[in-house]
Amino acid sequence: MRHFKSVSIFLNAEKPEAVYNFKKVAQVLRSHRILINAEGASDFSNGLVRSDLAIAVGGDGTMLKAARSVAPLGIPLLGVNSGGLGFLAGLEASDFSRRISEIFSGGFRMESRLMIEAELRRANEKIFGPVLALNDCVIRCGDQARAVLLEMKSEGLKIADYLGDGLIVSTPTGSSAYALAASGPLVEPSLQVLLSLPICSHAMTHRPLIFPASECVSVVLRKRRSNDIPQVFLSIDGQISRPMDAEDEVHIRRFKKPLKILLSPESSYYETLRRKIHWGER
Repeated sequence: MRHFKSVSIFLNAEKPEAVYNFKKVAQVLRSHRILINAEGASDFSNGLVRSDLAIAVGGDGTMLKAARSVAPLGIPLLGVNSGGLGFLAGLEASDFSRRISEIFSGGFRMESRLMIEAELRRANEKIFGPVLALNDCVIRCGDQARAVLLEMKSEGLKIADYLGDGLIVSTPTGSSAYALAASGPLVEPSLQVLLSLPICSHAMTHRPLIFPASECVSVVLRKRRSNDIPQVFLSIDGQISRPMDAEDEVHIRRFKKPLKILLSPESSYYETLRRKIHWGER
């Protein structure tokens, strides 16, 4: 069991309920003499490196943002849900005070979640990234909502050309996010695989593809015609966005370190599916 002695707290300061629960969490931590190295919504990398646990107070968006900071440092992350779906959270904010001793004495279980990194290249030169993602990397059409042509390769070998609204490359964790909304399969989070999913494909033969996470994939934005000027964006976890030009290439690979996430010992992935999204109900 791993015991925790100091924390950094991530916060979604734009949500009043998250701010309220953040104050309650901080108060409980101080009453138990837990050292808080950094707190709030801004960058606090110096405080983070001195912590042995990170806490994200908010919803799944706060967890996604925090994951990009803590995964490279190997610091476990606990999500304290504050009002939203909280699919990634370890517990609800109302339960934090009651379970704090269990959390800090090592009573919560720790899972490893695969993360990916994406890099945008133009004329074989890196222009953006690598940027980490816990859920997904999405390449999709812009404001004009016109179909775009994407060529996907794995380790330099062509997989397929996709014509449609775009393409999602998802981790198992992200399979319950945008990929699920686009009719993709659910993937159990411990599996070392990635999922690619066309968005509104113009071909009935295009279906989701699950492939080993050890493979590095690339997606090239192709012109449909010689005078074509596609409007396309690369999106990381729905939080970081970058416009793409024709012939730009996105490289996506597994990040060298997984995210360590703390979860309630009595919960399971399947129980979370049933409780949060009513999976399997008639």
